[in-house]
Order: sequence, then C-alpha cells, then structure tokens
Amino acid sequence: MPETEAPKVVGYAPFARVPLMQSGEYRGSMVEDLVPNLRAALGGILPAGWRDAAPWGYPAQSELALITGVFASQLPEQAVGDIADSVMRRRPGSSLDNLVELAAIDPVDLRSILGDRWGDSTVLGVPRRRADVIHEAARLLTHSGVRSAFDMQDAIRTRTDEVAKLLLSIRGLGPGTWASIAFMVHAPIPPNDDVVALVKDSLAGSAEDAEVVDAMDRSAIGDLIRRTAHRLGSDERVLSYGLHRVADERARNAGMFIAK
Repeated sequence: MPETEAPKVVGYAPFARVPLMQSGEYRGSMVEDLVPNLRAALGGILPAGWRDAAPWGYPAQSELALITGVFASQLPEQAVGDIADSVMRRRPGSSLDNLVELAAIDPVDLRSILGDRWGDSTVLGVPRRRADVIHEAARLLTHSGVRSAFDMQDAIRTRTDEVAKLLLSIRGLGPGTWASIAFMVHAPIPPNDDVVALVKDSLAGSAEDAEVVDAMDRSAIGDLIRRTAHRLGSDERVLSYGLHRVADERARNAGMFIAK
C-alpha cells in the first residue's frame, strides 16, 4: 500500500504549535487565562490611588494633547496643567483642535504661549527647546493629513507604526513622549518594552504559563492589559498609565544602578 502523505501545515501561531487558522482564537484564550494572574499581581505593582492618578487628557483638543504630551513625559502633572492653562489664556476663542494653526505659529511666539516658566525649557538630555519639538511635530502631523483630535485618534489606531515612526524621527521626541501624546489624546498604543518587561516579570510563576508568557509580544501584552482593565471595571488608558509610570521609574532606577 502507498504511504499516506502527511498533512501540510501552512504556518504556526506565535504562542503555540497550532495552525495559523486557529491562532486568533488560541491566542485570545491564552491571554484571557492570564487575566486573573495579572489582576492578582497588580496589588504589588501599582501604588494606592492609581485609578485616580491618570490625568484626563484632551481627547477633543489636538493642540493641547500634543503640547501637554510633550511636557508630561518629563514634568509633574501640576506643571503640565499650568502649561495648558497658559496656552488657553493666551489663545482665547480658539478650539485648540487644529494642528494646522499650531504649525503656523512661529516657534519664538510659541514659547510665549507656553508661558514664562516653561516656554524656553529644553528637553531633558537633549539641547533642544520643547517649543521647537512641538512645532515640528505639528508640522509633520499636518503634512501626513492629521489635523484634529479625531484625526490623531484614527491615525494612531489605524496607522500606529507610521505615526510612531514619524514622531520618533523628531530630535528630542522619544518613546516616552510618543506614548504620552497618544495617552493625552485618548489613543491606545501597544505598551513599550519597559511595560512589557514589567508585566512579564509580574506573571513569572507557574512553569506551565512560562512558555506562553515568554512568547507574548507587545500586542498580546496590550490585549492582556485591556482585558484586565475591563475585569477591574477600569479604563484601559488608566491602567496603562499606571503601568507606564511604574515601568518608567523602574527603568530609571535600573539606569542609576548601572551608572553607579
């Protein structure tokens, strides 16, 4: 009798040895199974009051979302609020939701709009004024067709990598600032490497989950955060904000330890 030909397998899912046609369902099940684990670990990760710590942001005002996003990655919340107040006072009558108008403002004039305290400030570690970073970001976004908060939300959601590459090409605008801008305009993005490492470390436990956790990429971790936030009765952006804050602090402390 002739030998039976083995079935051909087109490809495999990144989480386990299953055909690609099953990968979406399999992945969703695996992520869902880890929700209780992350939920239980959050008590030891996030500080008390984390649900109320996330600033509301500016989901309907693209200019304020961009401006405060640039500052919020490096300044305390109160300072960012003062900058937003300064912008609103100096541009009365504006909806602050037109990046074309923001890009049309001369960077020197933009410094005055940002206020005396922070208008001339430079990015930490980069000898470039934040006003210049904001101006270039507004210009590049408008050239890519992004003008309003709705445009920003849609572009970040549907063209995440393209928008990230665009903004990260700006000198003085790093991954933390990119995440901050997206947060301020209420556009979820996949977690950065520091958040991925934090979540994976928190899930380190049973050997049976270790392989699944190790294989999770940024998209899967983002899905886990979203599902966990829903289970907690919270918003994805609020939980993401808390995890980003902890991950950033952990990364800074690690850098200081290495420097020593």
